Amino acid sequence: MTTPAAPSPDRLAMANSSPREESEDGRVLAGPVRAMSLSLGRIDDHRRALEDALARGETIVDIDPALIDPSFVQDRLDHDAGTFADFKRLIEERGQEVPILVRPHPHDPGRYQVAYGHRRLRALTELGRPVRAVVRALSDAELVVAQGVENSARLDLTYIEKALFARRLEDRGFERSTIMDALSTDKGELSKLIAVARAVPETFVTKIGPAPKAGRRRWLTLAENFKKVGVAQLVEKAVQEESFTALDTDARFVKVFALAAPRDATSPAPTTWAEQGGRATAQISRKGTSVTLAIDRDPSFGDFVASQLDELYAAFLAQTSLENGNGGGSEG
Repeated sequence: MTTPAAPSPDRLAMANSSPREESEDGRVLAGPVRAMSLSLGRIDDHRRALEDALARGETIVDIDPALIDPSFVQDRLDHDAGTFADFKRLIEERGQEVPILVRPHPHDPGRYQVAYGHRRLRALTELGRPVRAVVRALSDAELVVAQGVENSARLDLTYIEKALFARRLEDRGFERSTIMDALSTDKGELSKLIAVARAVPETFVTKIGPAPKAGRRRWLTLAENFKKVGVAQLVEKAVQEESFTALDTDARFVKVFALAAPRDATSPAPTTWAEQGGRATAQISRKGTSVTLAIDRDPSFGDFVASQLDELYAAFLAQTSLENGNGGGSEG
C-alpha cells in the first residue's frame, strides 16, 4: 500500500484559528460559557475542513492495525469494560462508519501514528479487521490540535481527561496557545484545567477513572481540598481497598470527594454534673474554644455561679500560675 499525497496543512490551521473573546453582540463571555461557544464554532470549522478535504479527493485507505501506533500523548483514561464492549459490538455489527486520522510515523518508515480514533483502532484490532484511515502529514502541534478538537466534537472527554491531556501537553513543552486550540478553550479555563491536573496526583486520578458525572466544579473543589495536609494520605489508603475498586468510576469519585472534604474538629461528648441530692444539675459541652455550662432544676444556682465569675476567674489564674511554676520569688 502506498501513502497518499498529503494535503497542505493550512486547512487544519484554518479549522483551529485563534479564539474570539466576545460574543456577536460584543459582550465578553465568562470562562466556561466562552469555552463552550469557542468549542462549538471550532467543531463546525473542523468538520467543514474535513468535508472539504474529502471533497477534494483525499484518499481513505485500509491499513493493517498492526502498523499503527497510538498518539505520543494519551488523551483518555481507561473506560469501563462494559462501555467499550458496547462500542466494539456496534462496530462489529455496523462496520467502521467514520475513518480515523493518522500520520506517517515520524521515526518508523512504513508505520503510522494516530491523531484521533484510538477506540476505533482498538476495536478493529480486537476484531481482526483493517482500519479505514485518512493519512495526512502532520507536525506534532497539528496532531495534538486535531486530536483534541475531534474529542471535543464528540463530547467524548470528561473534565479530568481534558485536564490530564492539557497538563501532559504542557509537560511536553507545547505552548499554551497550541493547547488552547487543541481543547477549544480559552486562557482562563486552560489554567484551571492544568491546575486541577497538577493538584490531584495522577495516580489517584487513574484509580478514580474518567468520572463523567463529576463535572468541572467538583473537580476544582477536590483540587483545592488536596492542598490540605493529610488528604493525600487519607485517599491513598482508601483507593487501595478492594471495596473501592469494585465501585464504578463515578462512585469512586464520590468516595474520594467525601474523604477529601474539610471536617470540623470532633467535639468531646458533653459531660453532666449533678448535686448529690439531685436538686441541681448541669451539662458542660465544648465546641472549638467555647465551653457552655447549662444549669437546670435550680435556676437560682445559675444566678449564683454567674455572680461569682470574677472570683472564680481570679482563682483560676492563681492556680494556673502556681502550676506553671510562677508562684513568686526571683532568680538571684
